[in-house]
Amino acid sequence: MSICPVCGEGNTRDVAPFRHKTPIFAACTRAECDDCGMGFASPMPSDTVLSDYNASYFASAHGGQPCSRSAVAFFSGVARLRLAFVQRFLAKHRVEVERVLEFGPGPGWFARSWLESVPHGAYSAIETDRSCHDSLMRLGVVLVSTPVGVVSDLVVMSHVLEHVPDPVGFVRTATQGLISGGVIFIEVPCRDWEHKSLDEPHVLFFDKTPMRKLLTDLGFVDVELGYYGQPLRELKSPSWLHARWIQIRSKLISLGCVAPFATRRPGMESLADPIERAVVAPFKAHVESVEPAWWLRAVARKV
Repeated sequence: MSICPVCGEGNTRDVAPFRHKTPIFAACTRAECDDCGMGFASPMPSDTVLSDYNASYFASAHGGQPCSRSAVAFFSGVARLRLAFVQRFLAKHRVEVERVLEFGPGPGWFARSWLESVPHGAYSAIETDRSCHDSLMRLGVVLVSTPVGVVSDLVVMSHVLEHVPDPVGFVRTATQGLISGGVIFIEVPCRDWEHKSLDEPHVLFFDKTPMRKLLTDLGFVDVELGYYGQPLRELKSPSWLHARWIQIRSKLISLGCVAPFATRRPGMESLADPIERAVVAPFKAHVESVEPAWWLRAVARKV
C-alpha cells in the first residue's frame, strides 16, 4: 500500500504497470488514491534519481529543444495563452505583479511573453536543465538555485509539478517567498496516461479534485481551475482522417501557407502572430473545455 502524495491517505491501489523506457521507472506501477483521485508512480523514484533524470530533461524526454519555426510558434503561442489566463485572474483580483519566480521555465517561453508585457519587472527562475540557461539569461531572467530568500508577487510552474515526488512539500517551499495576496499559477497535463503510450517522464497524474485539494490544504484561496485543449475523449480515440489533415496543414504552414489557417478565434485575442494562431488552433489550447482535456490550469491567491 502506498501513501497518496496529495492527501496523505493510504486508501490507494495499483491500477496498471508504469509504462516507461528508462530503467529508473522499472519497479514502478501507476497507483491511484480512492480518496482524492490522485494518480502517481509507486514506489516513487528517489529525489536524487529524479533530479539526475530531470537535469537533462529536454534531451531525455523530448530529444532536445524545439527549433523548427512551427514548433517555436506553438510553444510561444501556448505561453501567451497561459499568460492571458493569469492576467485575467490578476485583473479580477486587482493584483499588481512586479516580481515573478518561475520553476522549470525551459528555454523561457512564458518568461519571454511576460517580459514583453512587463519589460521592467524582476523575473527569477529555477531551471535544473542547464541546456536552457543561456536562452534564459539572454531574456534577462535571473537564475537562482533555491526559492529561499526570493520574494515574489507571482509564482509560475508550468508542466513542472507532474515531475516531482512530493507536490505538497514542493509547492509549500516554492511559495514561501510569495507575498500575502500573491498568486500561484500551475499548469499540468490532465490524466495523460489515458491517451499517451508512456507514463514517463511524469510521476504524478492530476485532475481537478486533487489539484483543488492540494491548493486549499496549503491555504490558498480563490482557486480557479480550467481544462484546456482537446478533450481526453478525442485524444483517446483519434480520428485517422483528422490526424492526416493535421499533417497536411502542418506541411503547408511549414512551406509558408499560413493565412488560410490563421483565423482569429475566440480565446486567441492575445495571439497577434498569424503563425501562432495557425499552429495552436487544432490543439485547442485557447479553448476551455467542460470535460477533462489535455491541460489543467490552476490559479489561486495566497492568504
